[in-house]
Order: sequence, then structure tokens, then C-alpha cells
Amino acid sequence: MCVGCPGSDSAFGVSQYIKLQNSDFIAVNGINTIERLLGGDIRIPYKQIVKSRIILKTGQVNYLLNHLGLGDNATFLVIKATYNQNSVNIEDNYIVWNYYDNQSQSYPMAQMMVLTGSPTNRIKQIYLTNPSTKYPVVLDIMVAVIDDEYSYYADTLNQIGMSFMNLSILNIETYVPNESIVIWDSNIPRSPLAYLVLSSINSISRVGKLLMIDDDSSNRLFLDFSIESYAKQVESILNLVLDQTSVVIQDLNPLQDLIPPTVYFYDTVENDIAGFTISAIGSTYSSGYSTNGDHGMTFSTYISITQSGLVSGTYSVLTKDRLIEILIENTIDITHGGLTQSMSISDSDIILYDYNDLPLVSIYDTGTYSFKFSMSDIAGNQIDPDIKFEIYVI
Repeated sequence: MCVGCPGSDSAFGVSQYIKLQNSDFIAVNGINTIERLLGGDIRIPYKQIVKSRIILKTGQVNYLLNHLGLGDNATFLVIKATYNQNSVNIEDNYIVWNYYDNQSQSYPMAQMMVLTGSPTNRIKQIYLTNPSTKYPVVLDIMVAVIDDEYSYYADTLNQIGMSFMNLSILNIETYVPNESIVIWDSNIPRSPLAYLVLSSINSISRVGKLLMIDDDSSNRLFLDFSIESYAKQVESILNLVLDQTSVVIQDLNPLQDLIPPTVYFYDTVENDIAGFTISAIGSTYSSGYSTNGDHGMTFSTYISITQSGLVSGTYSVLTKDRLIEILIENTIDITHGGLTQSMSISDSDIILYDYNDLPLVSIYDTGTYSFKFSMSDIAGNQIDPDIKFEIYVI
């Protein structure tokens, strides 16, 4: 089964579109529901499940998804794409994918894609390509397996891999700054197990305590850590080094990242000097609020749905993406060694509630609402789930 490939027009700005409502796909024309594909009876069994987010860089070609490390074992795959808000041409908002064993046949995907398989016919690993020469694409991905099968696929085309066991965070260091890293064994004196050139690393993914590195020179490297937290920390370190190649891993102090990301709010809605003020209940501060703990646990503001909402047919709507756009200035992650990195935030990172604390997707009417964060960095540090932003929609 394949959903979302090829792509379709965005729902925003048009009155005729397809969307998810509860568990159904519905076709909407203005305020009328034209067709409905029932999905409430679908049951997809799983025993292992992984969720992650990756960013396809501008012009990135043949990113090996490897189903987040599950290889050909996957029996369920869903990919949701979030395109840059500045990419306003609908025809430009798509990515291209192909199965690993057929480079000659590629397929487009726009907003969403779902693939399912069976125990005897599993989903082959795929490559992803971002054809945009201007903008990266954020992909939220969920992969599941129907059983506890954990053997890696037999890739007769190009599998050449190495695996190292019982590693810790101390086994990974910088070898040549701006150029390479080294993986040490745990002996005394220690010896190098492998060297990796930073520019040759294509992707990094993790399943539990197993870290997978796709590399041009060694093809695939499997790093099995003694505990899952080490795998998370090393995944975070490697992403930091790929982003800031001058970082020397062994000089980072602290080496571990134990601090959650911080979300910074505008002082006013839409950062408009005439907009409604954003307040922090009980805080002695008057502006510059964030989730770092200095400003309390509860924030609030008024929002005009007619002024700040998105026009959809004959009514206005406040989607989670729109709330992020008008309330949140940026998100910063204080990571290893006290270094900082910008983080993207999407609608999957917040949970929206009505006045009865029941989850909902969007706001269509006046009233009292709230949202909380469901967001963590690569190292697994999560924003306090008790932090609450109250919204009074007028």
C-alpha cells in the first residue's frame, strides 16, 4: 500500500483537498465532505517500533533510510514531509525515493507516504533524494516490525559492513579536527578499530543501543553500545561534529548532553508590537520567556482567530503549525560542551488540547485551549511535559 505518492496540492489556500479526520481519509470541497475512505478498521500488528526525524539537506542525493536500522525487516513505514515555509510553489514540494536494488526506477512523494508489508514480504530499504536546490526537507518517520526478527538483510549488491560490540561514549574521539574520527577498542593500551572521514558519512541512525553509520568507504558500520544511553549520546555527538566539524570530541566538557532543548517565545503574538502580550504566570520577568525553567511552568496569551488564523474555505483555523509560527521565536539545544544548536519544531512536537484537556488537531472556534510539548533532542533530553501554554481564542 502506498499513500501520498505521487504528491498532491497543499490544503492551505485552497478549498478542495484531502485530509485525515480521526482515522479516515476525507475529500473536502469547501465545507462539504465529498468522499470518505474509512480507516478505523485497519489493524497493523507490530512487535518493534521506532520513530525518528531526519533532515534531507538541500540537493541531498541517495540518503539511505535503512528503515532507521531495521533494514528489510520492516513491515510498516510512514513518512511525513514538512517543507520550508518559504517554499511557496506547490510543484517544488516533493522528494524522490527508490528501492535500494533498483536505482533506475524512482518515485515521487509529497506530503505523506505509507508502505506496509507482511512477514514473508517485507519492505525493502529505500534511498531518499531532495531535488530542491533551495530548501531542506524535514521528515518525520515511523517504522515497525511484526515480530522480533533482528537479522540484517542479505544485500548481495553492495553490503560490506563492520560491527563493534560493547562500546561506551569514551570509545569515540576526534582523530584529525575538521577531517576524521576514530573508534577505539576498550583495551589498555587501546588500539583503533576504525577511522571515519567526516565528509564520507552519509547518514546516522539508531535502534535501541545499536548505532548504524552509512559511510562511503566502509559502506555500513554497526556500533553496539553497552547501554542505550551511550548510543543516544554518541548519535548526538556525531551529529554535532558533522554540523560543526572543528569540534574535538575528547575536549568537550561536559561530554554528555543532559540538558533539554529550550523553546523561546515571542513577547507578543506574531511578534507584532500591537499584538496580544504573551505572559508567564507567576514570573517576575516581563518578557523574553522560555521553557528553561526560569519563567515558571505556565504561559498564556489571547489570539484572534480571524486575525491570526489561516483562511480555510469560509472559516478561519488555527493549526498547530500556525500556533508555532505566531508564538515561538526559536528553539535552541544546549548540547555537548555547552555548545548550542538550533532545532526545528513541527506540529508533532506539541500536543493541543481543548478546555476539557482532550487532544485535538486544530482550533476552529473561540474558547479556551492549551498545548504542551512533546519534544526531545537527539540525546533523549525532553522538554518538561508539565510546561503548559494556555490560549484564549477570541
